[in-house]
Amino acid sequence: MAVIYIVIALIAFVSLYDYYTARRWQQVTSTQRNELVFEHRNKTYGAYVIRRDYNKRMAIIMGALILGLGLAFGAYFVIKAIPEEVVEEAPVDMSQFTVAAPPVEEVEPPPVEEEIPPMEKTIAFLPPVVTDEEVTTPPPTQDDMDDTKASTSTQETENENFAPPVTASTPPPVEKKEEEVFMDVEESAEFPGGRAAMMKYLADNMKYPETAIQAGLEGKCYLRFIVGTDGRITDVKVTRGVPDCEECDNEAKRVVRSMPKWKPGKIGGKGVRSYFDLPVNFKLN
Repeated sequence: MAVIYIVIALIAFVSLYDYYTARRWQQVTSTQRNELVFEHRNKTYGAYVIRRDYNKRMAIIMGALILGLGLAFGAYFVIKAIPEEVVEEAPVDMSQFTVAAPPVEEVEPPPVEEEIPPMEKTIAFLPPVVTDEEVTTPPPTQDDMDDTKASTSTQETENENFAPPVTASTPPPVEKKEEEVFMDVEESAEFPGGRAAMMKYLADNMKYPETAIQAGLEGKCYLRFIVGTDGRITDVKVTRGVPDCEECDNEAKRVVRSMPKWKPGKIGGKGVRSYFDLPVNFKLN
């Protein structure tokens, strides 16, 4: 910047020097010399006018040059003084992934409960034993033998829902009451590090299914899951998936299940189980 000012000062100095020296007799543009040379001649001739107005035109040119440079520098400083616009960081895009899709999760079938056969009605039928004692119990009649089987003991009750007796060594299981899951809480559950850390985790771990890329499928997958009092994520479900792309839904569920422990939601300062809704956007380039 200092060099530019020095150049402007030199130009102005040379111009002023030329202007004042032009008054001397030796200079072509000297006023006295021009008046003497063109005293008895046609002064409307171009040479006289050029010499007479030379100094005036030079002064106008120098003034315009200095004014133009001043305006240019003034505009530069004004523009420089304008505060720069703060550009907000673009949100982490978690959908621009083009790698192979993970295998689809297989759901294990529930265990098959063993059916206990119902107890059948029986009548005691023992082999005869010869004794001297008098028999007081009459033998069963034919009607009593209908729809029964012979056994070593008599069973009068028929129960289809028969269950084996419970011994003292194996007490019956006690049903554990599940804690209530809240939809609205005073303090929402939070990923460790906040929303920005959660978006970065999704961006680093989410993989766009290759089959969806080849088919040109994109859209949003809406997930709902439970954050427990210990911060664990359970019961991950898809409330609305990507149209015609089950692989995208499975990938979103996989990443959410792999998340570290969250900060649980709170009511009255106490941690509770709560629902959390999370949309995941799958978008092609």
